[in-house]
Amino acid sequence: MSRGVVETCLTCLRVPFFILVFHIIGVLQLFAEVDFSVKGNSLFASFLGRNNYWMFAIRNLELEAKGSRGYFFLKGSFDVNPYTLSFFTESIAVEQTSVRDFFSTPSRTLYSADTIEDIIRIKELFVSTRGLPFVRVTMGRFYGAIGNLNQEKFWDRWFVERPFTIRNFFGIDGFLDEGLEISLFPPLPWSLEFIYQVFDGSEKPWGSRGSFEFVNLISIRNTFGQEPVNGGFGLFWCTGKNNSADRLDSKGTAIVSPAENFTEFFGGDAFFNLGEIFSARVGYIIKRESIPQILRVEGGLFSEFVVRPIDFFAAGIRPEIFGIPRNVFPEGGGVVSRPQIADISISATFLPTDYVRLRLQWTGNFSEAALPQNIFYLQAMFNLF
Repeated sequence: MSRGVVETCLTCLRVPFFILVFHIIGVLQLFAEVDFSVKGNSLFASFLGRNNYWMFAIRNLELEAKGSRGYFFLKGSFDVNPYTLSFFTESIAVEQTSVRDFFSTPSRTLYSADTIEDIIRIKELFVSTRGLPFVRVTMGRFYGAIGNLNQEKFWDRWFVERPFTIRNFFGIDGFLDEGLEISLFPPLPWSLEFIYQVFDGSEKPWGSRGSFEFVNLISIRNTFGQEPVNGGFGLFWCTGKNNSADRLDSKGTAIVSPAENFTEFFGGDAFFNLGEIFSARVGYIIKRESIPQILRVEGGLFSEFVVRPIDFFAAGIRPEIFGIPRNVFPEGGGVVSRPQIADISISATFLPTDYVRLRLQWTGNFSEAALPQNIFYLQAMFNLF
């Protein structure tokens, strides 16, 4: 696929919000079956230790529609930008949650929200082929194939947030961007998938610095077993330019060579499910970031273990270690080792009905270089339709 074709396809995704919604509604009317859902997610959190404050957040109010017809599947998911009310302060802020560096997305506040795009955001919006032999093609805004925990939304998770490593590298929304995907399924007796994704590397509608060069991702996924016992693993490699590509001198000439501004990720994850009674997941991601005169290498190990002994209750524990390794290599030689960060979460989720979920969670964040941070969550979620 030529660079010009890819660039043209990605440019078509950047259209005014109302025009985009109008066309989506028109396309959905062509589909034989359309499923709608409305999901909400609110949080009360107490931070004690390194920082001390209390907050209430309307984190998600999500409208989702999806449908299929013939060889095509369409999905659109729209959400409000999260609003956070911090107690004992005099400000109400919008906590921006778009993908961050290496796509570099500055945050915006409520007072700068002057258009509909500042209030309502597109989470997912893509069209994908279905039913073709051994291949699937997807175009739009979708999640990067860096593991199952990146793609899970708040209703499907057993913890309030994604793992610390994913949030630290990609932001709390995970790796989510506009792009193209080609997936291949060889005719084998088990499920094996080869994935190639290309993203535009920007979050332009939400105030990013703009597109750099394309971000390329290659992934392989393997699954085995059927319900109720199944498992699998995945590996991925991703590379793209970071925001040091914007560095210019007074004459507008780039002062960074192409070899000095790339960020790449490598990692994988594995999972095992024993029906709804028990699930286990483990993953590792390492980042190699080249910026002028510095090479930064950071990696994080994360795991999740969840038991659901009865239908209306589940308990989970998620231990993580960020900083395996965590080194900075200056151009002049030597190495600077930064302290590791340990993050552990314990959650209790109550499922009184099919439409409501309540969660209590404690998260502890510990580092040799800072005071411990304890976070206590009370989360309420609903799912209609």
